[in-house]
Amino acid sequence: MSKKKLLLVGAGGFGRMVAEQAMLQYDCAFVDDGQDVDIEICGIPVVGGIADLPELRKDYDLLVVGIGSNQFRAQVYEKAKTLGYGFPNIIAPSAYISPYSKIGYGCVVLQNACIQNGASVGSGVLLNAGTEVHCDAAVGDYALIYTNSVVRTGATVGNFARIGSNCTICNHATVLDGADIPDCTAVH
Repeated sequence: MSKKKLLLVGAGGFGRMVAEQAMLQYDCAFVDDGQDVDIEICGIPVVGGIADLPELRKDYDLLVVGIGSNQFRAQVYEKAKTLGYGFPNIIAPSAYISPYSKIGYGCVVLQNACIQNGASVGSGVLLNAGTEVHCDAAVGDYALIYTNSVVRTGATVGNFARIGSNCTICNHATVLDGADIPDCTAVH
């Protein structure tokens, strides 16, 4: 059985990490404005740039954005939505997502990340390796949470927020929309 075709937007560091997980399930190609067409990165061909998305739509139904800039990621998803692309979630086999949680579209959940019972994660969210979203916590659309950070029970992370590595968002704490929380910070 052949795999479905998937465009991966962004061939930088994060995009390559997304690709490692996506290749397990999809036949992937990169779209990246900073790379030459027809080269391969990690064995995956570069087939164009962002401006090529309308033309690429005839060959690809699915797209995931692996770029760390929350605003840019949202812009690409919005453009791709108008073109009719679908947005699967890319979930590492070692990640755990409770069947009693909610997760939006176009999310990336990397190795050993965990989304617990009653938690909700919006669309276009990037959860790096070791991230935990505890019971009844909420992560807004287009948020980015770096490695080994924890969003504790009942906490809220706003839309477009960026949480650095090794952070703890304490029980019932709120991180505002667009906030940028530095590495190793506790938010009470």
